[in-house]
Amino acid sequence: MSNKIAVLYKSKYGTTRTYAKWIADKVHGDLYSIDNVTFQNLDTYDFIVFAGALYAGKLSSAKGIKKFYKKLKGRKNLYCVIVGLTNPEDKETYNNAINQNFKSDEKEYMKFYFLRGSIDFDKLKLHHALMMYMLKRIISAKSIKTEDEKALLENYGKKIDFLNKTSVEEIVLDIKNKNKELQNK
Repeated sequence: MSNKIAVLYKSKYGTTRTYAKWIADKVHGDLYSIDNVTFQNLDTYDFIVFAGALYAGKLSSAKGIKKFYKKLKGRKNLYCVIVGLTNPEDKETYNNAINQNFKSDEKEYMKFYFLRGSIDFDKLKLHHALMMYMLKRIISAKSIKTEDEKALLENYGKKIDFLNKTSVEEIVLDIKNKNKELQNK
């Protein structure tokens, strides 16, 4: 690939960073923490992948994405990877998360992908542990539960790991195809 690719991530427990590294490795891109990069760094790239985790509907990288988006939209190929515990096939949950975190014009120039992450209850910071406890209570009180909700209740307190290296293939293929398309112009 001849166009330059940057993969930026925001990760608290390591899952999102792992996915970001897998993507960067496969597309021969440069890997950065979104907190340690400037617009000047990004201006030299043709493709920019943002990756962040979903915590109670909030995307960890949303603030960083918005910081760069206005200057990059329409000039760069932008991708957003959202990592969460919900099954990526549950488009409603992820579309709600996109709508909650981004305004209409902020979604216009980005392509979104959803990957399934992991959680280790023993390693959660207090506020995330409390958030998960409250989620458990809310789900427990529901009379009808989704499959993901049932799985969360069944595995609450355990380590849950859905990391899957092959799940980045769609993103990698899209970047490679877009790169090839740009080279043939």
